[in-house]
Amino acid sequence: MFLKYDLLLLKSRVLLQIKEFFVYLYEKLKLKQILQPPIIASILAMVIGAIPFLKRLILTDDAPFFFFTDSCIILGEAMIPCILLALGGNLVDGPGSSKLGLRTTAAIIFGRLVLVPPAGLGIVTLADKLGLLPAGDKMFKFVLLLQHTMPTSVLAGAVANLRGCGKEAAAVLFWVHIFAIFSMAGWIVLYLRILF
Repeated sequence: MFLKYDLLLLKSRVLLQIKEFFVYLYEKLKLKQILQPPIIASILAMVIGAIPFLKRLILTDDAPFFFFTDSCIILGEAMIPCILLALGGNLVDGPGSSKLGLRTTAAIIFGRLVLVPPAGLGIVTLADKLGLLPAGDKMFKFVLLLQHTMPTSVLAGAVANLRGCGKEAAAVLFWVHIFAIFSMAGWIVLYLRILF
């Protein structure tokens, strides 16, 4: 009887210590700032997709819980228009209403639209030389290069809105998308000359 009680007491102490350790890690590493809903959903999706049993249970067309996947697809299709509405709401006073200065905004635009594409070109070229890309598939390389040329995702504005920087992110996204019209045209011409 006493042995059972001691084992139960020891088990509860160990569980309490484990819980305190995880709480300490949570507070010390500031996981609350890192574990935002998009990151949690991405981690959960990778776990479900990596485990064959869960994948067959949820993601296949004849899965018993496919209704959940179908609902997520419907919600996902509505996400981008909703994010655009939220970003538009942040721009109600105009793109110049944020606290970012002209130099900061120009530096962000320059970095994203002028410095990142050559870095992407170098990465894709290196990956091709190392044999990491499919041989002879020029369209695959073009899509990889295009990813480095695209303006910042509107989802970045939604994540910034969660952190309280919605106006600044909306202003930067506005100007990046305006200037991306010109930079993308130039980079696409260069990529087409290199690849085809």
